[in-house]
Amino acid sequence: MRRFFLFLSIIFCVCPPVWAADQAYLSPYNALLARHVSEGEKQGIHSALVDYQGWSKDARHAEAMRLIAQVDPDALSGKEKEAFWINAYNLLTVDLIIRHNEHISIKHIGGWFTNPWKDYHWTIGGRQYSLAEIEHGILRKIGDPRIHMAINCASLSCPDLRASAYTAAGLDDQLDQQVRKFLHNDAKGLRITRSDLEVSKIFDWYAGDFARGGGVIAFIRRYDPRVPQDAVIADYFDYNWQLDGTWK
Repeated sequence: MRRFFLFLSIIFCVCPPVWAADQAYLSPYNALLARHVSEGEKQGIHSALVDYQGWSKDARHAEAMRLIAQVDPDALSGKEKEAFWINAYNLLTVDLIIRHNEHISIKHIGGWFTNPWKDYHWTIGGRQYSLAEIEHGILRKIGDPRIHMAINCASLSCPDLRASAYTAAGLDDQLDQQVRKFLHNDAKGLRITRSDLEVSKIFDWYAGDFARGGGVIAFIRRYDPRVPQDAVIADYFDYNWQLDGTWK
């Protein structure tokens, strides 16, 4: 019997879990986030700012890109799938910025007829994906409107890039934290004036995604008790597409 348990212990020590390969990108990606994302202010907007120059010179970026390309997305489901694609979207967006050495705005990438979200592709698990395909073809179809506070478009008015990766085990708490942080930013998430609300254009563009839970205001009130029951959306913030970071 002792030999049997010794045999099992050797197997479990030597053989990594089946999901280890799909999670390998998290180590360099987490290190990049911790090193190159920090709280700050730009153009009067408090935001998590990205040091794009430092990130571009960090060898861990190439390693994270290599490892995420090896993930088989079809092997993922549930929270693992959702966390993976949020991380992928955010990492690929940073890759797009540093690959093009873009200093002003993601919307400046490409020419007059080039869409940065549709016209650039990355290979993951043997298939090519654009940012638009990840957002609209995968993440929005999951039916969790909180993803709109988690994916980052490298712009000041976007929800902040989280300084640590999303994980299946912690996803619900992480997404709830992101929603609350976004709504408590009165320069881009939510501003309350008596019973009138000024909110991010995200709630206008993707209003249908919040319908299942009772609509935009119901969603906001679940996360921000300051919002009165009779609140109405009076206006939307102008969306600031300036880069959410610096090239030092």
